[in-house]
Amino acid sequence: MAVGFLIFRFGMIDETGVRQFTSVLCYIVSPSMIIYAFQMQFSPKLMVGLLIATFSSIAIHIFSIIAGRVMFNKKTVGDEYKRTVMRFAAVYTNSGFMGLPLLQAIAGTRGLFYGAAYNGIFNLFSWSHGIMTYSGKTDRKSLVKAIANPNIIAVLVGVLLFRFSIQLPGPIYLSVKYISNLNTPLSMLIIGTSISQIPLKSIFVGKLAWIMVFLRNLVLPFVLLFALHALGVSGELLLCCVIPVACPVAGATVLFAKLVGKDTSFPAKLVTITTITSIISIPLLVYSINALKF
Repeated sequence: MAVGFLIFRFGMIDETGVRQFTSVLCYIVSPSMIIYAFQMQFSPKLMVGLLIATFSSIAIHIFSIIAGRVMFNKKTVGDEYKRTVMRFAAVYTNSGFMGLPLLQAIAGTRGLFYGAAYNGIFNLFSWSHGIMTYSGKTDRKSLVKAIANPNIIAVLVGVLLFRFSIQLPGPIYLSVKYISNLNTPLSMLIIGTSISQIPLKSIFVGKLAWIMVFLRNLVLPFVLLFALHALGVSGELLLCCVIPVACPVAGATVLFAKLVGKDTSFPAKLVTITTITSIISIPLLVYSINALKF
């Protein structure tokens, strides 16, 4: 992230380059990583874990949508546009750019395996409910775009490969593996370039931004941690379900603001401040899971 910050500040890469890096990451690297994660021998235990991760992800998104609407209403956030952004940010996290690299670092290929479930649900919800939140209307094209997203397709293909224990041919497998290895460094570089585009003096100023840090980085992850554990989810699977929730506000918060022609300064600020503070909050969450022996 620091390298990404510096190369943008010193002009080694500009906004065009960042967009191109992001396209490569979203449409080439991420799908490759998902396919690679599903290159495992089928087992009923893993399949059950995948189903639990999927249904947990659906429940998490629904719970977060309700929580966001209850907390950010006309009384608590007077500005209509900021209220919309806060509601979106309460639901959608950086589960792809940051969540998958973290899960890979913490739980290896199995972390990516379970994390792919959350990322798939994220794409379905964000391009349907998410775009509707910003635009105020249902957009069928966005829903079609969500279903046709390369990451969703990669999950479906990966599940079939896993279910029937189909191994990719050697050269293709190695190509997918090498490309997937780009995910962590490229993701972190892109996040660093995003942070560098916000004036540092303005990042830590503003009550709403700190409310989002408290909610996004601490309250929701810990509430869902105890809720899932109470429902019987534990160990590595629990960690893989909760880590994506603990990630900072999604970059889609800025992307969707651009799509509907709104100002991006407030969404970008939320993304940046939650990203910086997550350097502390995510290790705290992982430590808590280990300490509580969940």
